[in-house]
This record gives sequence, C-alpha cells and structure tokens, in this order.
Amino acid sequence: MIIFIESNEIFMKKKAKKYPEVNPDHLSEFRDYQGDEGYTSTFIVKKGGEKLNYTVKPVFGYFIKSLQKARNLQEVGVMLEENFTYQEVSPLIEFLNLKASEIAKATSVSPSTVSRWSVDSSIGTPGSYQFFKIDELIKNGVELFGSEIQFKKWLYSSNLALGNAIPAQLMLSMYGLEMVSETVEALHFGNVM
Repeated sequence: MIIFIESNEIFMKKKAKKYPEVNPDHLSEFRDYQGDEGYTSTFIVKKGGEKLNYTVKPVFGYFIKSLQKARNLQEVGVMLEENFTYQEVSPLIEFLNLKASEIAKATSVSPSTVSRWSVDSSIGTPGSYQFFKIDELIKNGVELFGSEIQFKKWLYSSNLALGNAIPAQLMLSMYGLEMVSETVEALHFGNVM
C-alpha cells in the first residue's frame, strides 16, 4: 500500500492486483447463469475431476404459479403491470381462507367489486402487487417453518412481536405485510418472535 500526504491529509492508494489474461475461447466460463439455450435452472459444477449437477428451484411464485415463469424482477414487474386474474391468486386466497372483505382490503377495492369478479377478472395493479408480496412471504415462511401447516399455524396465532396481532390479519395492508415480512426475516436469523 502506498500512502500520499498532501496538505495535512493522508491519501491511501492500493496497488493494482494483477489478474491472469482472459482467453476469449473460454468466455463461456464467465456466464454462470446463462447457457447456450438462455437461462437455465440446472448448473454443472466441476470440482476435483467430478461433475456435480445442481437444480435451482424457481425464484418467484409459490401459490401464484404464473410467477414461476419470471426469471428476474423486471419480468415480475411486467406481470404485475399486466395484473393477475382472480384465478391466478385463488390458490393463495384458499390457503389463507380469505373472506370477500379481506380480499377487498388486500386489493384496494370494495367488497361489492370482489363479489362481481369472475375467474378471468383482473384484480388490478395494487392487488397484484399485494398478492405478489404475500406469496413471497408465504414462500419464505414455508421454507423457514418446514411445512405449510406449521407456517399457517404461526400466521393465525397472536404474536407478541407484532403487538399481539395475528400476522394473517396484518398482512392484508402494505404496512402490516412489511411488519410480518420483517418478523419472518428475523426468525430466519434466529430471533424468537
């Protein structure tokens, strides 16, 4: 490390690290996440003469299966702008046993609007975003608790960290959903909630 002193100030400059030259014939080694066919969910790792295959689960979507087609957040954003249909979010609604008034609160519409929805009805952008975030929370929670049943028990139990509120009721609003998400994230790191 080289140190420069100019007018009572100290500046440090690190020596540049020398890296080996890159062979243009081996550029494919740098495309970790993209193969010749595009993005892939299976990776082959060579280690000690052995080849190991790893399969990566879809990043997005647990109950909202259409999200599993998205490869990145930009594609998720496009899907949210196009809005989910009531049919796409129905498995999530059934898992949470949501009533029409609760669906209305989550989608920012009136209960009478919800009662007129058919399976092909668009739930709107705010509702699509809210259900996307709820789906992500459930995916993380099931991963943490090990099963849907255990996570659902936690969702419907009063929680001291959330002011003795029931997480499933809180997550219908954006603020409440953020609180529940932070609580689940804290549990991931070993905090007791």
